[in-house]
Amino acid sequence: MVDLQKTLSQEDMDDIIYEARVGDLDSLKEIFEKFVDPQTLMSIKDEYTLATPIHMAAANGYDQVCQYLLELLSKDDAQYLVNKQNESGNTALHWAAYNGHVKTIKVLCEFGADPFLKNIFSHDAIYEAEKNNKPEVEKYFLETFDVKQDDDEPAQKVQYKEGTEIRKATEESHEVEGIRQGLEANQL
Repeated sequence: MVDLQKTLSQEDMDDIIYEARVGDLDSLKEIFEKFVDPQTLMSIKDEYTLATPIHMAAANGYDQVCQYLLELLSKDDAQYLVNKQNESGNTALHWAAYNGHVKTIKVLCEFGADPFLKNIFSHDAIYEAEKNNKPEVEKYFLETFDVKQDDDEPAQKVQYKEGTEIRKATEESHEVEGIRQGLEANQL
């Protein structure tokens, strides 16, 4: 049995990221079957952008690469990785939506990608698709993720907690009003 490598240098990580970016599925299979423990996927990222192999494959529409890499992991790890954000807060789904890769988006969503995660610009993947005129992606999101509020649901209740600024301001205004009325009564 081959002892698979569990830690990688940044150069090794960059090589794997590159293979994912260009969609070289055969090379990735060889790497993860012969040399590298698949669990290392959880830590592989670009040292500057924090992009993962999933980000790179998704950005370029390599749905089979995404599928293969995510299937190497447990369900929870795959969901964590598919929602991992880079330095701009973008997930692999943001990039796939931005570039209009519907098949890749479907794969990512099968592994739990969250289309409502926002990047540092407060954009979610749905917004990226809309902003970049990707109607097929928009249609998929609208059909898959119903964002309408149920008419039978009550409106959200506002929570009020003793000691909040609003309560203090209200009490202080009542005290001031009481003092003002007392002064006016004394002047009469």
